[in-house]
Amino acid sequence: MKRVVLTILACVALTSQARAQLPLIRLDRIFPLGGQAGGEVTIDVVGRDLDDAKDLHFDHPGLKAEWLKANQFRVKIDAQTPAGTYELRVVGRFGISGARVFAVSKDLAEVLEKEPNDSPDKAQVVPMNCAVNGFSDNNGDDFFRFPAKKGQRIVIDCQAVRLDSTMRPMLSLATAEGKDLQASRPYYLRTDPLLDFVAPADGDYIVRVFDQTFSGGKPYRLIISDHPHIENVFPAAVIPGEKTTLEILGRNLPSGKPAPKMIIQDHPLESLSISFTAPKDDVTLQRFSFLNHLASPSLNARGMQFYPEGLPKLLNPATVVFADAPVTLDHEPNDTPETAQPITLPTVICGRLDRPGDADWFSFTAKAGDTVAVDLLCERMDFPGDIFVIFFDSKGNELQTFDDHGSNFNALAQYNRDPLGVFRAPANGDYKIFVQERYRNGGPRYQYVLKLTPVVPDFYPVAFHETPNEPTCPLVWRGGSAYCELCLNRRNYQGPVTVEAEGLPPGLTCPPVLMSPQANFATMVFTAAPDAKEWAGAVRLKAWAMIDGKRVEREVRGCQRRWNIANINTSVSLRQVCVAVREQAPYALRLPVEKVSVAAGAGFESKVTVARLWKDFKGQVQLTGLNMPPGFALPTTVIPADKAETVLKFNVAANVPPGEYTVVLRGDAQVPYNRDPAAPARPLVRVSDPSTPLVVVVTAPIKK
Repeated sequence: MKRVVLTILACVALTSQARAQLPLIRLDRIFPLGGQAGGEVTIDVVGRDLDDAKDLHFDHPGLKAEWLKANQFRVKIDAQTPAGTYELRVVGRFGISGARVFAVSKDLAEVLEKEPNDSPDKAQVVPMNCAVNGFSDNNGDDFFRFPAKKGQRIVIDCQAVRLDSTMRPMLSLATAEGKDLQASRPYYLRTDPLLDFVAPADGDYIVRVFDQTFSGGKPYRLIISDHPHIENVFPAAVIPGEKTTLEILGRNLPSGKPAPKMIIQDHPLESLSISFTAPKDDVTLQRFSFLNHLASPSLNARGMQFYPEGLPKLLNPATVVFADAPVTLDHEPNDTPETAQPITLPTVICGRLDRPGDADWFSFTAKAGDTVAVDLLCERMDFPGDIFVIFFDSKGNELQTFDDHGSNFNALAQYNRDPLGVFRAPANGDYKIFVQERYRNGGPRYQYVLKLTPVVPDFYPVAFHETPNEPTCPLVWRGGSAYCELCLNRRNYQGPVTVEAEGLPPGLTCPPVLMSPQANFATMVFTAAPDAKEWAGAVRLKAWAMIDGKRVEREVRGCQRRWNIANINTSVSLRQVCVAVREQAPYALRLPVEKVSVAAGAGFESKVTVARLWKDFKGQVQLTGLNMPPGFALPTTVIPADKAETVLKFNVAANVPPGEYTVVLRGDAQVPYNRDPAAPARPLVRVSDPSTPLVVVVTAPIKK
């Protein structure tokens, strides 16, 4: 009964949030949050504008969906599908939705939560090595009873935020007789909890799951297992193509040895050494290849997740980043300026703050004017620390501090706690580097990778949806246009960049975007021909630039907001950027195909036309600039109701560098619409769509 009531409440809430725009499919929740490789699962979907939603789109061919009834699908998972998380999208009349993360596990029994299980005496009996899919209760708890043998080590992992649920889960563990044993704290992403439990005796144990805000109807996936679990590996940076010995720290590792100094939750971790060689192909080196979806700041790094060979039934993968210089291992004692560890630049330091209050000091020699790119990775590797870096001279004077970095803009949330910047040596001499966690935390989980390398121009392009608070995908109505936004994430490079689309279906076009040397954000416009066929799927985006005479090409990765919540700005990395083509657009804005030339510091005019494609739309269209290149200005302009075109008057600042730039407009109009074409009433709704792009060639200022 609980599940039915919660679904009704969710639908009411979604209806109340409906916006005055044309429909755009949005997927808010799926249940269950995962399934087993080689099995099948019935998935319920909840969202907005799910009309005629009869297909699911996955980012892996091993998952296939069959429509059962409205908002319900049967998903078959091929036995060869690797364990990890995948992107599930709904395809319907109003496009292809943003993704929801779906977990695929191996060697675990799938269990659905069954009510009543809201007290210890009603605890639902589940087996060892299971994945329980459940919902949180309003002002209540879920209890599960499982068997264990004396000395058996069990990982209890509640996955919620990592699988795009808004639940803030808490766990507690007790004996069947009611003796409290453990209570959880946030563990993953500073939210999802984990318990590491060694059974003191044969018998049954009871785990309690609840939402710390006592909210109901929020899905979770609870893993109860004695399979191997990886905490992390050291060193956490590897040189692609070179064989490296990694120390795996974890639980229930086959042939693992106790690591008595590596204690978490009062239990020592186990240690195991393996050999590993990261691939060196160009595609791998361009990205962070994840098996479990990471938060979007990881798109500003390059690395990989992998399952080490020879460790069957692993619950989770290992994570490493790629080193672009020789690797140096942090060696104790180096926790004072006097015991600073000497290093030679360039290098990539793999460090670990072994205990609370620990600090690492390093010393190096530099010449006046030497520059060092400083890039510390911690949060972007899913480690919990908030680490900062300070540079000192030989007399102990503080020279420069490096701390948080990243951009938050509309749907993009890449601000993170990892230090980044450039150090410039003021004089010949010796320097010291101080590394510490902001709140003086330490222990086996508090690893970091500190890159100290030459300053190399680079960029990490990301595409994200134009709806700031709602995870969506561009919906291109026939004859019209839609767009996604781009962020370059520039790294010591201020030149022009071109972004192009590949893999588009017939009838869908996307002209290259020419990004200004001064810009970090831009707009990528997709336009559908009037006769384009309906389509939904993934497209490929690439960005390239000429740097020091060489073409540097980067894959554009995707990201989206996790939830349609205006005041929680958090986004997740995606493997795919998806687009859909559907019904006829109400209007289309066109800028000239021919390039326009203008001198910096001058103005230019351009004609814009509107095609009103719906017969009952006769109104005006208001025009403004959309993510205009820095230095470009356009006053708000209106195409009157009785006109099909107008003239735009642009101004270009004198400091705009010569080059080619892409300009896009945003149109706003009140359009009569009803999703039921037979309905007599067609109330006005606001339709905000982009124009086709215009290429502007800026030349040097005219000399007076």
